[in-house]
Amino acid sequence: MPAERIMKAVDDYRWGSDMKNMSADLKFGPLRYAGNLSTPIGFYLRREVLNSVGRADRDLKKKLHKRIASGQSNDGSWNQLFVNTSNNLWNLALLGYSAKDKNVKKGLDWLISNQKYDYREYPGFFYSSNRKESSTMRETLYGEFGPGCTIFYTTPYAVHLFHMFGLDGNKQVQEAVDSYLQFWTPDWCGSWCTINVLRMLIEHPKSANTKRTKNGIKHMAEVQTKTGAWRGYPFYHTFHALTRATNTAARKQIENALPAVIRRQNSDGSWGKKQKELDTFLILDGLKNAGLL
Repeated sequence: MPAERIMKAVDDYRWGSDMKNMSADLKFGPLRYAGNLSTPIGFYLRREVLNSVGRADRDLKKKLHKRIASGQSNDGSWNQLFVNTSNNLWNLALLGYSAKDKNVKKGLDWLISNQKYDYREYPGFFYSSNRKESSTMRETLYGEFGPGCTIFYTTPYAVHLFHMFGLDGNKQVQEAVDSYLQFWTPDWCGSWCTINVLRMLIEHPKSANTKRTKNGIKHMAEVQTKTGAWRGYPFYHTFHALTRATNTAARKQIENALPAVIRRQNSDGSWGKKQKELDTFLILDGLKNAGLL
């Protein structure tokens, strides 16, 4: 039997009778799409979400790590760009590498070296002086953060990466969180800036249950429409960010968005159009975060 037919047969079985909760309502089995991704996202989805890691994934993990590491500069960055460095560290996290991995450690050290900016006298912000940074950020939509204002992209993304690698207790990272907790409001800037910062505040233990974070979640409830989308906000990123929260206001918004999640699924089991792989990750990982897969 050809490989694609085997994958489809396994997928139909898993999603037709073996899975519970949200899986029973999806129109198509996500493994049809995610099972063929030879990328960090594909590896992560098969291992952490769809529970279908194959023998080939062990070799794929090593191959992808080698490819990612080959592009790292001696200073620990990738091309001296915050965007590229953060995205590659995110990929290494998806592959399951820890802060002990030498490439991860060098990358995180480079990020910390860029924590040297005070925003309106609030300390702890990450900022790269590379002139290409802003244009690269605007041209790149990858990972869990989107192209808002540079200062509201770099710092939340950096804090998120330290969170992924189990380093929430880093004093410099906590300094950044403390600064946001002193001044940030959900209407401080544009939608990307808002969801970038809110995502970071939701997941960091120092800020997760604060009044400021709860107010941010409340603001998102106020802009959610009857369709389940959030007016003016990117659907997939917003959905994923809120699935990391545990309070009632966030859970209610996720519940309201589920019909849209089902409606937006593509026939190949994926989500999205221009950023199909990323949007599929955001939905499936979000459903997992919410306990629906």
